[in-house]
Amino acid sequence: MKPRFIAAIALGLTTATLVSLPLTARADDKTTDYNYVGLGVGLGQLGSNDLGLSINGKITLADHVSLRPGVITAFNSSSTGQTLVLAPITYDIGGASSDGRLVPFVGAGVSVSTKGAGAVGPLLTAGADYRLTDKVVANGAVHWSLFGDSQVNGSIGLGYAF
Repeated sequence: MKPRFIAAIALGLTTATLVSLPLTARADDKTTDYNYVGLGVGLGQLGSNDLGLSINGKITLADHVSLRPGVITAFNSSSTGQTLVLAPITYDIGGASSDGRLVPFVGAGVSVSTKGAGAVGPLLTAGADYRLTDKVVANGAVHWSLFGDSQVNGSIGLGYAF
């Protein structure tokens, strides 16, 4: 299965999650005040690769507002590979599910690329967390980096909540 196809599936699932949110859900229905650090698979434009490693996290800043730092890197370390450092601030949408386990988010921030001479630019992001247990969070996100030839990347992984 081609990695670009996998990235398209991740983008589709994230979009479907955000579109399927009930319009009457209130953001203050369920808590979003947990933090985590995670590991997963990075998908999308990573230099000469479309598949890589993703390290991400969530740090709660205020009610429904979080910093979601991340790094997505190609599996090879050759000069054609790329590493992206992501620093978005997100709005966490509570009340998406009756049990509070599903937490979609949207946000913006800064993206830094190591490809070539490097680039820094704006970042738009959207995704969702799903709390499997009190300590394990499944997460997925789509990131659109707006520098040079803009890039769309994604990540799918698991995190440890604390």
